[in-house]
Amino acid sequence: MTTWICSGCGLEHPESPEPPAACVLNRGPVSVEERGDLGPHGTGWTTHEELAAQPHEVLHRDHGRDVHSLRREPRFAIGHWSFIARTPRGNLLWDPPAYVDDQILDKVRELGGVSVIATSHPHMFAAQVAWSHAFGRVPVLVNANDEEWVPRHDPVVEYWRDTVEPLPEIELIHVGGHMRGSSVARTSDGTLLVGDTITGVPVHPAWVSFTRNFPKIVPLSPAVVRRMVDRLDAYEYDRLYTLGGDTIDKDAKQVVHRAAESHIRWASGEFDHLT
Repeated sequence: MTTWICSGCGLEHPESPEPPAACVLNRGPVSVEERGDLGPHGTGWTTHEELAAQPHEVLHRDHGRDVHSLRREPRFAIGHWSFIARTPRGNLLWDPPAYVDDQILDKVRELGGVSVIATSHPHMFAAQVAWSHAFGRVPVLVNANDEEWVPRHDPVVEYWRDTVEPLPEIELIHVGGHMRGSSVARTSDGTLLVGDTITGVPVHPAWVSFTRNFPKIVPLSPAVVRRMVDRLDAYEYDRLYTLGGDTIDKDAKQVVHRAAESHIRWASGEFDHLT
């Protein structure tokens, strides 16, 4: 039996003799409501063994305050950065890599291993179950709003709502927006790991954006952006890191507020006379 990995998005699927008929995130043309599937994408399949055999390296960034990020180079599938948030009671693996091999396992062990795994949204489920098994079947936390997108069911998967504290110094906060269960992780000293629940803007490092569908560049509505920002206002944070590698190392809460106000005012039509 083989654990199959979609070569288009990097999600691992259940063990089977033959590859699945389709990726869970590929349900054909995306419907008008942009439900969350990626639409038609790579129909190829690979395995952890095949990925391990390919020449590659692990990029590592130390962000300080016990936050680290890792990415495979050359990139595979979505090519996101995964994060390790270290605490005295264990480590969170956030948005896990889409592959598992000795090289990246050694790096994660150097950082203290993994006590719990969580993701910002289903596009980042990646190899979450394989990573759990590699570290003694630690819990994999999935927001209950996104259960329909879980491709590989396993007893390690646990569902949560609203907020949860998987470790004493880590909190997961449901925000919504990009997908129904989109969430962020916050450390007790104010680092926000957002996946692409909130996303950076490479040409403007002190800015963020709020997007429903990234391939089509479909923005979120003013009401949803307001709901997201109001939700996060209950928490203090000064740093923000995205799955694409964007970093806001100070004043992150103010940056989010400025960007949200601009988004809301433009999308509400306040500046239509300028267009």
